[in-house]
Amino acid sequence: MLRAWHPRVSSLPTLALLLLASCRGPSPVAGAPVPVRLPATMADTVRSVRVAPGAVLHTIVNLSAPWRAFVLEVDLTCAALRAVKGGATAVGRTTTSALLAGLPASASAMAAVNADFFLFTPPGVPTNAHVENGMLLAGPDSRPVLWAGAGRTMGFDTLRVQGVLRADGRSLPLTAWNRPAAGTSGIVDRHWGVVVDTVIRRRSWRLDPVAGTLRRIGPSLDGRFAVREPVARDSVVQGDTLLLHVASPALMSAGIGDTVTLSVRLNGSAPAAASGGIQQAVGGRPILLRDSVITADVETEGNAGFRGLNPRTAAGLNRQGTRMWLAVVDGRQPGRSMGMTLRQTGALLQALGATSALNLDGGGSSALALRDLVSGEVRVVNTPSDPVERPVGNALAVLSTCSGRK
Repeated sequence: MLRAWHPRVSSLPTLALLLLASCRGPSPVAGAPVPVRLPATMADTVRSVRVAPGAVLHTIVNLSAPWRAFVLEVDLTCAALRAVKGGATAVGRTTTSALLAGLPASASAMAAVNADFFLFTPPGVPTNAHVENGMLLAGPDSRPVLWAGAGRTMGFDTLRVQGVLRADGRSLPLTAWNRPAAGTSGIVDRHWGVVVDTVIRRRSWRLDPVAGTLRRIGPSLDGRFAVREPVARDSVVQGDTLLLHVASPALMSAGIGDTVTLSVRLNGSAPAAASGGIQQAVGGRPILLRDSVITADVETEGNAGFRGLNPRTAAGLNRQGTRMWLAVVDGRQPGRSMGMTLRQTGALLQALGATSALNLDGGGSSALALRDLVSGEVRVVNTPSDPVERPVGNALAVLSTCSGRK
């Protein structure tokens, strides 16, 4: 049986606090993480080790539940986030450790966790938006994402595509980008990388860019295009060609050979995201914390099995957006770690200091990989529930921006 605990209790035995302080050692940068204070009924042991400038790994163990959590606490004044797919298209699966190892040494990538849920057919396509260095590979759905933009702006938000196709004074609203589905109108570009099914193709037109008019700035696209009839090879979009799909053929006012103007961009509700500042984004579900309160979604998302004890991966932020916690909880390992419920995961991040948090993919996908910034060695610090580390759709990496400091 899981032991009950209350996230607002702040007591911790004096000995445990002394052990925490001794593990940390001197901080190499300003604003280093403060000692962890967890409820005495939550954690039997907490071990904290600095793994990079501004980054501390907490290993938190509850023996009676049992569960074992690995939490990377990151000073965001000393780090940046990077969505990692491992390729130029939305399709494909790779392990979290391989995605971290594949980043160039110049990026100073020190850690990564698995990110979004993903499809098995087509393999590895994230179920929500994936934006990497301003390039949209997979478009958003109606669920939340963790996004990061210029100037260290970041947060949890629901993203949306806003676009319009204009021809002869008439306009067609577009609400999808690299997320083709029946009943939607939108575009598909080469970064989707997935065969478009026959239902979509029957309601699609090829758009060839007019030379010198195509412009991409971050997750936005503008230009003039000539309308063509799609051919078989357009089932996977290539080059600068786009595939326009519409909810109903009757909505398409332009004809074959016409020239149209297209404008489409990815926005969010947060002011920085709404201004087109999204540079990185990965999806998840549900929101675990909002304004320091555990959300009702933890009791309604998915089925009872999904909400129950499972391996977990989650991300939390403090109110100022200056500190992040990436938590990976082992599970499905009787006698060692059975995992956490959605509510328990939210409560752990709440106790650590997060005021907002998002659940990421879990189960056999849950993995936290660290990279030594000197040797380049990559290791997975938790014990995934699969016999081997599972290939995933994408990852969220942490880049050190203070690696040169002493």
